[in-house]
Amino acid sequence: MGLKRLLIAGAAMMLTALPAAAGELSFWHAYAGQQDKVDFINFALDEFAKAHPDIKLDVVAAEQSAYKTKLNTAMASGNPPDVFYTLPGGFLNAFVNGGQMYALDADLARDGWGSSFLESALAQTSKDGHAYAVPVDVDSVVFWYDKALFAEKGWTVPSSYDELLALAETIKGEGIVPFALGNKDAWPATFWFQYLEMRLKGSGVVSAFVNKDAKAALGGEATKALEHVAELSSKGYFPIGFNGMGDQEANMLFLNGQAAMMLNGTWQIGASADAPEGFELGYFAFPAVKDGAGDQSDVLAGVAATFGISQKAENKADAVTLLKFLTSSQVMTKYVELRKTMVTVKDATTEAAAGPVLFDISSKLMAKAGHLDPFYDTAMPPAATNIYYTSLQGVLDGSVPPADAAKRLEDALRADK
Repeated sequence: MGLKRLLIAGAAMMLTALPAAAGELSFWHAYAGQQDKVDFINFALDEFAKAHPDIKLDVVAAEQSAYKTKLNTAMASGNPPDVFYTLPGGFLNAFVNGGQMYALDADLARDGWGSSFLESALAQTSKDGHAYAVPVDVDSVVFWYDKALFAEKGWTVPSSYDELLALAETIKGEGIVPFALGNKDAWPATFWFQYLEMRLKGSGVVSAFVNKDAKAALGGEATKALEHVAELSSKGYFPIGFNGMGDQEANMLFLNGQAAMMLNGTWQIGASADAPEGFELGYFAFPAVKDGAGDQSDVLAGVAATFGISQKAENKADAVTLLKFLTSSQVMTKYVELRKTMVTVKDATTEAAAGPVLFDISSKLMAKAGHLDPFYDTAMPPAATNIYYTSLQGVLDGSVPPADAAKRLEDALRADK
């Protein structure tokens, strides 16, 4: 790859980053293991090498789960990479609290770089008024379904939560799983709880805890939301063994018509690329919940990936050059084209690059939303996220009562760890 030296993730992958010489940067990312991710990062780094032949990159790549562990190890050892992929919210804030992140405020203020991002997205990579990373993409969560299957069966898209449950019962009666769910890694089920909490109580609930709002509370709505989640499981609306099933397995059930619907992020568009002939991907918003106090138009949507610079990086000017290139309109539009995911750079999510489904979500659903509520699990501190995951899995398998799970989560959020 020209002037870049690729250090591929695996047994030989280092857990610490070597100090960079003049004109060199260590760059770590998690765009691995999935073809659209690999295609994007290869394009971006090849183009960067052409545009900046004087800057050599030592690149380390790993899939998401392994990457998070390796990055945490490197940061804890005091040998971080110069530039690296990170998650927003609690994951990033742990590094910020440790004084390990370079503040980008001055750089963002120059040449209109900061104003090129969606303000709401940049806010998710900032803490105490300072930006410590640049947001890359933004995902929203909707219900996905096969239009052809719905037409064949005579099913109609629900406009209320009660209609959704009635549809699920009808679908189950026809021997099809109503909702695909592979919750082995715990995060897929969080979409159900968060949307129900948003509809019942409102958006910004977890953000209030993160921002240390003295009035922050999950409220009784959290117990009610978890009761709804438990009901979905007890009625058999999810696949058998879903808590031990991977999200890719669940996706195959959905694409093969063994499951009728799937509550998932906009990355589902890319995940549906290999669907069988005749499959026609459609979407609908999470429906309104009767007597819910939240804005029923709100959308679960948050920054999914960011890039930051280590405070220890010696070549900060070159590091900023890399970040500016990665978040340029040219590269971000290519990101949309290859990954079918919305990006945080204004006007880069074009209809030509996004395709009709994603552009429709961007220009209609998200544009008309009262609020965009960031993902609870990425916004929370790491310890709270773990409790969130285990408590929700317990509610789903019946081992944890909804009220107990709600209390565990609220206690964890108040502990702020």
